[in-house]
Amino acid sequence: MIMTRTRFVIVGLVLTVILGGLLASGHGASPADASPRYPGNGDRITVVLTSDRQYNSAVSWYDSHNRMRRQSDVPLTRFDRRTRLWTGSMVYTSRVRHQKIDTLFQSNGRFARCAVWVNKTKVRDTTVRSARYATTYCR
Repeated sequence: MIMTRTRFVIVGLVLTVILGGLLASGHGASPADASPRYPGNGDRITVVLTSDRQYNSAVSWYDSHNRMRRQSDVPLTRFDRRTRLWTGSMVYTSRVRHQKIDTLFQSNGRFARCAVWVNKTKVRDTTVRSARYATTYCR
């Protein structure tokens, strides 16, 4: 009977260590528990672009699999009458362990802003004003 209890305790400890290791490595952790500073698998990434022009030069970003993506002729869909600025956003769920979130945005105007959110936390926000083709880099 003592041997059976000992085996039960040992098996319980081994399972605790294995499950604890899996949770700590992110295999079972929920995105809400993840650190926005180090986004990874399952985190929701939102990139918000803002310009004083509706149509803009280019944007570069990393997708959910950390592949560099680029788009030229970037239309922004929402107009704010109060600020007179155009805004658009991209939302995706990370599918890699260490998600890259750097974003480069070039406006056709004099104002450019990019903001990056991980889940519900803003982790990057950069605004640039220039004479022409304002370019912002959220890193």
